Amino acid sequence: MKQTSISVNKHIYNLLINDEILKELVDDKIYPIVAEETVTYPFILFTKESAIANYTKDLLMYDTVTISIAIAATNYSQTVEIAERVRQILENRRDDYFYNILFDEVTEDFVEDAYIQTLKFSSKINIPTT
Repeated sequence: MKQTSISVNKHIYNLLINDEILKELVDDKIYPIVAEETVTYPFILFTKESAIANYTKDLLMYDTVTISIAIAATNYSQTVEIAERVRQILENRRDDYFYNILFDEVTEDFVEDAYIQTLKFSSKINIPTT
C-alpha cells in the first residue's frame, strides 16, 4: 500500500522509539499528539502540523510535511540533551519514505512546572508512482 504524508507520524515514531540512546533518555515515553495525564517526565510528543500535496499537470509528485516534536522535562538541561538527540536522529534523514528531513527551528517554553523544547522539521515525502 502506498504511504503518503498521512502516515508520517507512524514513521517518526518508529525512528524515535528504535533509537537506543533516546530510549535511555525517555524510556518508551514517545507519543503522537498527546500524552496521558499520568505520564511522568521526561517525555516526547510529536505532531504532524501540515501536509501539502504537490502536483504536476498529470500526477501527484510528492507531499511536503511539517512535523513538530516537543520534549518536556522538569530539568532544563535534560530537555536540551533530548532535543539534541532527536535532531541527530531526524536531521537529513533520507530513505524510501523521506526524501530529506530538514531541521527548521527550535523554541523553548515553561508550562505547568516543565521545561519544553519544541523542534520543527519539514520533509518531502516520496510518493510511489505505482
